[in-house]
Amino acid sequence: MMTYYSCDAPLREALIAITGKEPCLNLLNVKHSNELTPQEQNHLYEWCTQNRRPYWATGLGVLEAAELLVLTAIENANI
Repeated sequence: MMTYYSCDAPLREALIAITGKEPCLNLLNVKHSNELTPQEQNHLYEWCTQNRRPYWATGLGVLEAAELLVLTAIENANI
């Protein structure tokens, strides 16, 4: 299957799109938080909680939204 776009850090880009901020971890080649260690997952979750947008969102909601953006892009061969 051919992909349309090259992306070295899709989860990072999705988190930036949602929060407007650079994530706390180096997420190079990371597509889903389950690729991280439990400690890294917790650190990223806490970062999402502190940097959520809109203010009423949850950290988990931000992280899951970013992962869904990446997953659907992969399923559609966009990345």
